Amino acid sequence: MEALPDKLLPAKQDLAKLESMLNIEKERLAESERWRKEQEELVKADEEGLKNAKSKLQAAKNPRDYAAASREVDNKRKSISEREEEILKLIEAIDKARAEVEDHEKDVDKLRSHIAEQEGEVVETLKTLEAEAEKRAEGRDEMTHKLDPRVLKRYEDTLRKRGYALAPVDDGVCLGCHMQVPPQLNNVIARNESIEICPSCKRLLYRKDFLGLEDDDAS
Repeated sequence: MEALPDKLLPAKQDLAKLESMLNIEKERLAESERWRKEQEELVKADEEGLKNAKSKLQAAKNPRDYAAASREVDNKRKSISEREEEILKLIEAIDKARAEVEDHEKDVDKLRSHIAEQEGEVVETLKTLEAEAEKRAEGRDEMTHKLDPRVLKRYEDTLRKRGYALAPVDDGVCLGCHMQVPPQLNNVIARNESIEICPSCKRLLYRKDFLGLEDDDAS
């Protein structure tokens, strides 16, 4: 129950990275859009300047004024041409970037939906496990009062560290860690007079045959 929600962490971390990358792409796209608008405003300003330069050219009364106005007209035309060329390149880049952002948004939405679906399944599974845990815990308090407090503490400590605290011994092997139990300890367990601990995994050991359990029950 504790480990189940953690299975979604890698997907959530991937989603966070993708969302961060998507936000950066959107910021760059917005910056490009702002720059394009600035360039378009400059083109408008140059076009207005070109009109003024043409007016000066028409109003020139001597060769000197005419030449100056003519250079101004040429400069304005060149500036407008260069800016318009840059704007066309920028529009093409913006269209490409916008298409990539849209594709990445779809990927993010797909992953977000997948995680939401998985979270829903986790919630339902946890509900089932909680109900099963409550069922299995029935009568536990009554039983724990009958145990030696030291044994109970050992059990709860091992349960917290290992995930499960009891392990059967079969043919001299602890089935919790699959390590061979020392022969002397195996003989002690066989007498069924005390609760012993596996030297390797520290789980509490028992013999299935002494408890009258089938293999499925003992697992």
